[in-house]
Amino acid sequence: MTRLLKNSATLVVGRIALSAMRMIAALIVARLAGAEDFGAYVLLISLIALAEWLVDFGQTDMAVRDAARRAGRQVAVLAALARAKRVQGPAVALLLPLGLWLAGQDRAILLAGCAGSVAVLATAAMQPARAALRLALRMDRDIGAELAGVALMLPLLAIACLYRAPLSLLIGSFALARLAQALLVTHWAGPLKQAQGRFPITRLVHRALPLGCAGLLVLLYDALAPLLLAHLLDMRAVALYAAAARFIMPVLVAVQAVASAAFPLIARDWRRDPAAFARTQQGTLLLSVALAALMFAGIHGGAGFLMGLMGPDFVAGAPLLQLMAWTLLARAITTAMSPLIVVAGRQGRAMLLTMLSLAGQCAALFLLVPVMGVIGAAWACLLVELLLGTIAVSWIAQHVTGLTIDWRSVAALIGSAVVAALLVGASPLAGSLMGGAAAAAIVLAFMALSMPRWRHFAGGLA
Repeated sequence: MTRLLKNSATLVVGRIALSAMRMIAALIVARLAGAEDFGAYVLLISLIALAEWLVDFGQTDMAVRDAARRAGRQVAVLAALARAKRVQGPAVALLLPLGLWLAGQDRAILLAGCAGSVAVLATAAMQPARAALRLALRMDRDIGAELAGVALMLPLLAIACLYRAPLSLLIGSFALARLAQALLVTHWAGPLKQAQGRFPITRLVHRALPLGCAGLLVLLYDALAPLLLAHLLDMRAVALYAAAARFIMPVLVAVQAVASAAFPLIARDWRRDPAAFARTQQGTLLLSVALAALMFAGIHGGAGFLMGLMGPDFVAGAPLLQLMAWTLLARAITTAMSPLIVVAGRQGRAMLLTMLSLAGQCAALFLLVPVMGVIGAAWACLLVELLLGTIAVSWIAQHVTGLTIDWRSVAALIGSAVVAALLVGASPLAGSLMGGAAAAAIVLAFMALSMPRWRHFAGGLA
């Protein structure tokens, strides 16, 4: 367990720092620009994220893999990646404002989309340099460049909001962050060497296609609710939903880091040492759920205070945040169990589940949002996550690996979090900062009482 915690902490530091800085950016826009502008800002950022994935589409990861496998082809592979980005970058950058125009968006959104296109071009330009840094095992410089870009963005964003600048300038500050990141990454990676041979772009694109499609589905899954809320309701609904999601995403990043740290161990031991495989997976699941349960209790108990941080316009979204906190518990289990499907070589089933979840969420949003408003979006995500995520993924993962999970400890952790949320919800502390702290303290007390069980799993992992 100690090794797992250490590896998880190492992986999560950079991403948690980025999540915290992006949370600050969200607070700046929400408090200084208001709910309507915040909703439009979040919607544009979601669309830019989709465009940035389209411009990469998993090709950087595949380039790193191919170059690492054959050192002699490293220069040729990176050159092929650079040629691909020179084509994809301008094409996707043009597609972003064109898509907004075809969707009938107003002039302010179109101008913001044009500013976002600059970020897309910068993302395309830096991918070969990012691949080079990863091959040189200098991922610290890669994430350091992104942190530096976001650090530059924050004061620019605050100035723009203070002076009531148009949406295009808010997105422009994000574009400047991407440009700064691209310059730093390119500088640290150094100039690309001249390739002696040519690595076919078509081979790179073909190999990256499954990864690109999978990543696109995941991004669409997370962006679907804001996009449909903008279509079915208004930007205020988008703002409330996005504000609540800002408190959920950092926890999911941490849970994902736990799963990533454990993945090499479970992949190694699945066939070779089934007992060690079972212990590692059980410990990973428990650690993930413990983290989610602790944060669920704190978020649920202090929802009013947390949404109030975003500004007076967002306090009404406290029940929405409480409902979305339940999704956090479900996604923690899904995140911890889904790597087992990959370990067993059943990626096709994982892809099918993602596609079903996307279709199910789309249908649920169209059914529930017109009737229930923005709270319907949270219900749609929770129901789909439970049925097509947590339950389906857990069953398939155990079936394809032959693993039997001891769910009693997981149920006990979730039960303690639910009890804590209910107790605080029925007290005068409900919704306050003290309420969140009290709920989290109850869960921590339960974990302390369960210390012998935790020692058992820690000993097994050691």
